[in-house]
Amino acid sequence: MVGGPVVWLVSEAATIEPMLHGRHEECAAIDRLLADASELRSGALVIRGEVGVGKSALLAYAADRAAEKMRVLWGAGVESESELAFAALHQLVRPVLDHVERLPGPQAAALQGAFGLATSNGTDRFLIGVGALSLLAEVAEERPLVCLVDDAQWLDQPSTDALSFAARRLEAEGVVLLVAARDDDLHMFTAPSFEELRLTGLDADAAAALLTEQSPAGLAPNVRARLIEATHGNPLALLELPSSLNADQLAGRAPLPDPLPVSAGVERVFLERVRRLPESTQTLLLAAAAEETGDLAVILRAGRALGTGVEAFGMAETAGLVRIAEGRIRFHHPLVRSAVYRGATFSQRQAIHQGLAAALEGEEHADRRAWHRAAAATEPAPEVADELERSAERARRRGGYAAAARALERSAALTAAEKLRSRRLVDAADAAWLAGQPDRALGLLDRAAGGVSEPRLRADIAHLRGVIELRRGVPADAFTILTAGAAEVAPVDPVKALAMLLPASEAASYAGDVALTIEAARRASALPRGEQRIDQFTVGLLVGIGSILEGDTARGAPLLREAVVLAQTFDDPSRLGFAGAAARYLGDDTATHDFYGRAVARARATGELVLLPYLLESLAVAEVAAGRYAAATASASEGLRLARETGQESSVCRNLSTLALLAAMQGHEDACRSYAAEALEHAVPRGLRLQAASATWALALLDLASSRPAEALARLETLTAGSETGHPVIALLSVPDLVEAAVRANQTERGQTALAGFEQWATHTAPPWALALVPRCRGLLSAGAAADRHFTEALRLHGPSSRPFDRARTQLLYGEALRRARRRVDAREHLRAAFTTFEQLGASPWAERARTELRVSGETARRRDPSTLDQLTPQELQIVRFVGQGATNREVAAQLFLSPRTIDYHLRQVFTKLGISSRAELIRLRVGA
Repeated sequence: MVGGPVVWLVSEAATIEPMLHGRHEECAAIDRLLADASELRSGALVIRGEVGVGKSALLAYAADRAAEKMRVLWGAGVESESELAFAALHQLVRPVLDHVERLPGPQAAALQGAFGLATSNGTDRFLIGVGALSLLAEVAEERPLVCLVDDAQWLDQPSTDALSFAARRLEAEGVVLLVAARDDDLHMFTAPSFEELRLTGLDADAAAALLTEQSPAGLAPNVRARLIEATHGNPLALLELPSSLNADQLAGRAPLPDPLPVSAGVERVFLERVRRLPESTQTLLLAAAAEETGDLAVILRAGRALGTGVEAFGMAETAGLVRIAEGRIRFHHPLVRSAVYRGATFSQRQAIHQGLAAALEGEEHADRRAWHRAAAATEPAPEVADELERSAERARRRGGYAAAARALERSAALTAAEKLRSRRLVDAADAAWLAGQPDRALGLLDRAAGGVSEPRLRADIAHLRGVIELRRGVPADAFTILTAGAAEVAPVDPVKALAMLLPASEAASYAGDVALTIEAARRASALPRGEQRIDQFTVGLLVGIGSILEGDTARGAPLLREAVVLAQTFDDPSRLGFAGAAARYLGDDTATHDFYGRAVARARATGELVLLPYLLESLAVAEVAAGRYAAATASASEGLRLARETGQESSVCRNLSTLALLAAMQGHEDACRSYAAEALEHAVPRGLRLQAASATWALALLDLASSRPAEALARLETLTAGSETGHPVIALLSVPDLVEAAVRANQTERGQTALAGFEQWATHTAPPWALALVPRCRGLLSAGAAADRHFTEALRLHGPSSRPFDRARTQLLYGEALRRARRRVDAREHLRAAFTTFEQLGASPWAERARTELRVSGETARRRDPSTLDQLTPQELQIVRFVGQGATNREVAAQLFLSPRTIDYHLRQVFTKLGISSRAELIRLRVGA
């Protein structure tokens, strides 16, 4: 019920502060939220409880309390409207849509497209959530805002997703989001986005007070006690049951019904009241129950076609079942609507839906008309199926993927032709996947697969199934699904086969199986060219990576260099990300960072939130290599948050492992162990070996930094193939750490063995940073003049390295070797340089090790005063970086998908922590540069 009378208030006439029986603590919780909003602190609360327990009454209380100083927006779920994408969100924000023009371009376009106010060619569903957040924040700039959403169990899924996303990011806008939902919908509006307030029945005293105030005269005390006991204090049951009793029952002279219809059973009481009305009134009530918007004109047009008119509503209003105002029909309670609709026969509902479909004229009502026609259909109906397919396409263009999936599924059910039915089920599965419903998508694929023989359709099924398995299942299984599908479709559609081999190669990487990556490359190389235009960038990427992993650098490196050249003109963030991977395999740190930076910037500009976590995880790794630890922490932290919000488990694990690595480098032992433990907990059961190996490497580096070389060596040796945390690429990249651990643990021969494979790889691929690490390792494994020669060569190859941490560790190790050789003066030069770099990087344990060595060599080095930048949170670091580039608060908000007020709040925190007072001072700090 939206804005209707709440009959269990002490007095309907109370306009200043309605009092609710027995709800003092609940009202106090709402009052605290409203008070916080007045101080520009936002909050979201879901009120849960059974039917009739008083959720709507608390929303009405909040509306009344907020009315004087705050703006109030109302929305509600309607059961029959749950198939229409963004219907509830549109209802909520319709009064403030004039503020949309103030939003950043992509967000404004996303919202306008979602509501059908502008054309749209498909929108990231999370971008609509960002747009909703920005819109609410814009409205709250004028005065605090309270959004009230009733009957949330009937919200359409896209509206639920958008409101949940916005709630997660509410912070300092002065916005309150209050949602009421039934107990049986616990999957919606959950922590941490929403606090929860669970309602139970009134206690005996409050229930008695409510009955005394509201019940008819002549209610006997024993009947009152029986009602309170039977209803468990449910307010709606307490108020409605007396109307179903006769005078003798009320007075206690006749037995009460056994059992009494309590809680959800109150629906039967409403139905009995409906059935006392004339047939014409029941017909119009059924039309109103089936028409989701309460549009009186549409309902009356349908009613006239069925032989009834507006006068039939009179008795329903008199009976207190509905009210009519401002051209809308509102039911007294949602249970009245459900009682009317569920109490009708199928033939009655069919006639009503046919009448409503005929009454909905014009293109603007095409979606509602299609669903009414579908509700009336009982067997394959080609025209209706086509209408639903067109409705699904409109929903997809608006970003309403969940609604599109439902429309396509129903369209398939009304389709007789087997091939077309399967095609629609596959499209429904794709929409469900994009809506964040993987299990539903897999179920639809299972239904589509039966009896399908057409190769392209079978390939579409395998492609989507493989991608879902890659993102949330076992990568090795994903590889099998994708390569088998690619092999089947390759003779007729090599372009499709190549598109499937790209995620197959990614799956092989996650699974830690070099042989599978090479196999994907071979398959790509062998695809028939024919008349179809094969994407040379993708072929070059796959074959180049496979060749390098196979040891054929002479073939692989030129292919990857060509791919990098082709990518210079790309603006698609996904392809820029793949270009970053090509540059990474070439060992070109600068190009790697550039491509991933461009990809992230482009994804921000276009609002592709689903893609951003993967790009941020790769950018963070590139920033770690470049020694930009503050920037890497900010990127990985943002990637982690977005990955969690968008349900992307593999990216959650990768960002966690990067944060663990950073914590290890900086000596934050508890944080490192916490990040790594969470990454391993999620990665190992899913076979995400890349992520598991990265987390294990971080723990090994922590051991090495904490003078536990034996423990570090044991961990690093688990990274080889065959271990559940093994990954060949991570094992290879971590060899320099293994060699150091082996030497320090007096296990030199184990370091010698590992170095042979690394040296062969580095020589073939020739990335400058790797070439420098080979002589460093040789220096560790040598003594005397040989060690001196190797370390000198390593420093020469490091040069002005783009990897300062690696160079500083070489300087530290060389300095230690020189000090042990009693060449203290020579040692100091290298130890001093290492100490300075480690201090600049914030690599505390390594700096302390260099400082200790310097002291032993006869020189004292002062510890760096802790930087005030160390006090900043990762989110504050991101904000500072953007402000440092000259961005305004509004521009920063658009980049980070937050509100300008939240940016302003964090900037004030930053100014306090850094002891500065202007943006100009912040820009001069060059944070993250």
